[in-house]
Amino acid sequence: MKVPLLHIKSKALREQLQLDSYIAPMRLFGQQGYLLGPYLQEAQGEQSTMGKALLDVDDKMMLVMNLTKGDVLKLFPYSSPVGRVDWFAPTDKLPRTMPAAQQQYIRSILNLANQLAHQGRNDMLNDLVHKLQKYQVRYGGTTLPSPLALRAEHLYNQLPFATLLFMANLTLGLLSIFFLTRSRRYAWFTALMGLSWGVLTFTLALRWIISGTIPMANGYETMLLLAWLIMLVALLTTRTLQLMTTFGLLASGFMLLVSHIGEMDPNITPRMPVLNSPLLSIHVSIIMMAYALLSLTFVSAVAYFLACRSHHESLQRMNAQLTVLSQIFLYPALATLGLGIFIGAIWANISWGTYWSWDPKETWALITFMVYAVLLHPRSLPALQRPRTYHLYCLCAFLTILMTYFGVNYFLGGMHSYA
Repeated sequence: MKVPLLHIKSKALREQLQLDSYIAPMRLFGQQGYLLGPYLQEAQGEQSTMGKALLDVDDKMMLVMNLTKGDVLKLFPYSSPVGRVDWFAPTDKLPRTMPAAQQQYIRSILNLANQLAHQGRNDMLNDLVHKLQKYQVRYGGTTLPSPLALRAEHLYNQLPFATLLFMANLTLGLLSIFFLTRSRRYAWFTALMGLSWGVLTFTLALRWIISGTIPMANGYETMLLLAWLIMLVALLTTRTLQLMTTFGLLASGFMLLVSHIGEMDPNITPRMPVLNSPLLSIHVSIIMMAYALLSLTFVSAVAYFLACRSHHESLQRMNAQLTVLSQIFLYPALATLGLGIFIGAIWANISWGTYWSWDPKETWALITFMVYAVLLHPRSLPALQRPRTYHLYCLCAFLTILMTYFGVNYFLGGMHSYA
C-alpha cells in the first residue's frame, strides 16, 4: 500500500487531483476518505476521457485492495464429489467436503512461503512452489491452461507483433510509391506484404490459442482482423491493379497504428457473457469484411485525387482503373454490410430480446449502409457518373465508418461500447 505502483495515465486527472504519475495506493486515502469517491458516481455514466481515466484508476485500486485481502489469490483447485472443479483463495470459505488436511494446506502455505522469503531460504521456497504446481495439476484437471496455450502466451508476450507490423507496413507502403513504375522491384513489396499478412495471421492464431475463442471480441482484436482482411483483399487483387500493394500496406499499417496508439486494450481477458455466441464470429467477420472493402474505396479515392494532379498518360489510365476497382469493391461491401446488420439483429434478439433497439452502434451502421447505398443509383443521380464526383463522395462517406467504428465508442457509448 506504500509502494508507488499505481500509474495515473491521464495528465488532466493528475493535475485535477494533484497526483504524480506513479503513486502509492495509500495516497488515494485522506482525512475525508477515498479521494476518488466524490467523482466516481458522476463518472459512471460518462464517456469522456476524464471519466474513463477515473474508472481505470478505481479498477486498479480495487484490484490492489482485493489483493491485500487475498481475495484474488485463487491458487488452490478442488474437485467436488460431483466432479466440478472450483478454485479457492486462502481467505475463502472452503467446502465442508474438502478433507481437513487439504484445508490445512491451503490455509498455511502462503504464511509458510512468507516466512521462508523473509529468512532468505530460496531453495525451500522454490521447492514449495513446485509442490504447489503439482497440487494444481493434480486437482485442477481441465481448468488448467494446456501446454500449447502456455507456450503460445510466452511467445506472444515476447514480441510486440502488432507494433512491429504497423511500423513495417507503413514504411513499406511509403517506399513502394517510389517503385510503382518498376515492376520487378515492386513485386518485392507484394512479397513482403504477403509475409506481413502471414505474421499477422500467426499473431491472431496465438491470441486464439491463448483465449480459446476466436479473436473478435473487442476493438483491438477487430482492428487486427480489419488489417488482416485489407491485406488479404490487396493480395488477391494486386494482379488486376499493381497499386493495390501500396493500398494494402498503407491501409493495414494505419489500422494497426490505430490499434497501437488508440485507447484499445490489447490484454486477453474473459469475454462478456453476450459474446459467448457462435453468431459472434459470423457477425463480426462479415461486418469487418465490409469495412475492409469500404476502406479500400476510400484509399482508391485518395489515390485518384493524388493522380489527378499529374498529366502523365499512365497515371490517367490508372485513374480509370481506380474508378472501376472502387465500384467492384462497393457492391460486395454493401452486400456484406447489409448481411452483417441482419445477422446482428438476429443475435440481438437472442441476447437482448429485441431485433432493433436504436443503439448508437446499430443506428450508425444503418446510416453508413444508407450513405453508401446512394452510390448504387448513378442513373437517379447523374453526377455520380462523373469519376471526380464519385470519388469525392467516397471520401466523405468514409466519415460515417469512422463514426460507426470509433466515434460511437468514445462519444455515444451504448450496448456495443465494448466493440
